[in-house]
Amino acid sequence: MGIEDLSVRNGRAVSDRWADSVVVRPRTAERHVTVHKRLVLAFAVSIFTLVVVTAVAVTLALSFEKCGSGSEDALPPGTGSNRSRDRSGEQKAGDVQPWRRLRLPSALRPRHYDLQLSVYMHNFTFSGEVSIELQCVNATKFIVLHADSLHVEKVAVYSDSKKPGAMRIHRHFRYPHNQLYVVALHREMKPLRTYKINMTFQAQIQNQLLGFFRTSYVLHGERRYAAVTQFSPTHARKAFPCFDEPVYKATFSVTLRHDASYKSISNMPIESSSLGEDGWLTDQFSRTPRMSTYYVSWAVCDFGSRETTTRSGVTIRLFARLDAIQSGLGDYALHITKSLLDFYQDYFRVTYPLPKLDLLAVPKHPYAAMENWGLSVFVEQKILLDPEVSSFSYQMDLTMVVVHEICHQWLGDLVTPVWWDDVWIKEGFAHYFEYVGSDFLFPKWNMLCVGADESTKMS
Repeated sequence: MGIEDLSVRNGRAVSDRWADSVVVRPRTAERHVTVHKRLVLAFAVSIFTLVVVTAVAVTLALSFEKCGSGSEDALPPGTGSNRSRDRSGEQKAGDVQPWRRLRLPSALRPRHYDLQLSVYMHNFTFSGEVSIELQCVNATKFIVLHADSLHVEKVAVYSDSKKPGAMRIHRHFRYPHNQLYVVALHREMKPLRTYKINMTFQAQIQNQLLGFFRTSYVLHGERRYAAVTQFSPTHARKAFPCFDEPVYKATFSVTLRHDASYKSISNMPIESSSLGEDGWLTDQFSRTPRMSTYYVSWAVCDFGSRETTTRSGVTIRLFARLDAIQSGLGDYALHITKSLLDFYQDYFRVTYPLPKLDLLAVPKHPYAAMENWGLSVFVEQKILLDPEVSSFSYQMDLTMVVVHEICHQWLGDLVTPVWWDDVWIKEGFAHYFEYVGSDFLFPKWNMLCVGADESTKMS
């Protein structure tokens, strides 16, 4: 075998010129052993790198899990078992980032709101500051609450610890997908401790009939405006940052500052009122009982009013346009409300817990009425009645609306469903009492028979 043949067999194509200098060595395993050592070394380095990366990833995951461990929230009905939730990547992300869930986390519970608002009727804006006292149930670094269409300017969080002072905030931001505002702290809030979050904000008085909105009417050729709230079902978050779910009941102290040409009303009576040098009134209202956010209410208007008192000492006032009050269009509703309040107290054997009940007639409203605790709001057509021109059917319809809403002062305001899928309970009772209450007011109408006939037709 020649040199040329050997060079080809060894995988080399050498020319004749260099053939004499080529030394052909016999095949050995030395080269293959060297290659195997390199492969083993590379494989070992890869495995080691993979282990290190995995360890770092697990450490980071556990750190994030610890941050969100106190933010386990009550899931909506039908979400599934704990095992199925653990297998869901979306739910795991919700544990680390609780603002991604539909329901609020249950780590914190509001106990009291101190709400101060300045209402500017000339340009339909308002600014405010809310201080929320929180009870920590589970350790968490996150405060997650609702805020929609609000410009939040400042946020501060305080602890009740022996070292008072503001807690360090890592960051705070809006999460508009779920209408939430998130405050992330540097250190955890501890269970069984109380904290306080202060937030300053500003917003528009809505032109739509939701949240804190405006409505108008014409009197003596002049257009006038009133600002009213409609928070049901989920629109309190448009007026102030809050835990806007029915289960999160708390007490509320409301203070309204406004031009002295207007008056303000809220769920509770005015506790103190002061006139500033700038011509603005500051009305501070008494603290409410524990209630859900969607029953909080206030109004700034220039309406007139009439009032009466029940035999148990509850003051009932009706607010409406000045010309409607002067014409006595609200007297009928005021009269039957007085009788109904005493009737329901006797029927339920539960005393009406507030010192007053206001009825507010507004030109426009998204519903026939809204049963805010201590301040029920009605569209004018469902509460103002002119006995000289109103028909009997109009009177009957108006009566049933008032009976329905006054019933809600007990079944709805005092006893509130935990979530919206149980609203049918309070509405069902209120619908039933439309006939019971109307029959009490006007036995000759035979409303119990009418209700029985309607139930038979529906079945």
